[in-house]
Amino acid sequence: MVDHPGRPRLRADCLTMVTRRTTTQRGLGWHHQQQREALLARHRDGARCWWCGEPMYRDAVRNLDGESLAADHSHARAHGGTRADRLLHGLCNKSRGDGSRDDRRPALTRRCGGHAGNVLEWS
Repeated sequence: MVDHPGRPRLRADCLTMVTRRTTTQRGLGWHHQQQREALLARHRDGARCWWCGEPMYRDAVRNLDGESLAADHSHARAHGGTRADRLLHGLCNKSRGDGSRDDRRPALTRRCGGHAGNVLEWS
């Protein structure tokens, strides 16, 4: 199945039409793309992702999710943020969402004994 931005897509699992909006339609137009380019120009390969703590690379193939780096708004767009000011893995940016779970990001929970969902308590 090939995705074409802005065109309806048929999902086989539920046979409903899903429309993928373009970045401009999602409010991520030219200014956002310029911010991402500026962040990529300053990026050093191997820098750690703020969300997961794993290294990030300009080459998407080298990233743990196989996706290009995404420009993230530390002050989430859902809460009025307008400027992308850091890069994250594409999957990490999607996982972060509106920023309401920032205190539970994997980079923090791993440092404190592993992912919160994997904690075993033996009595």
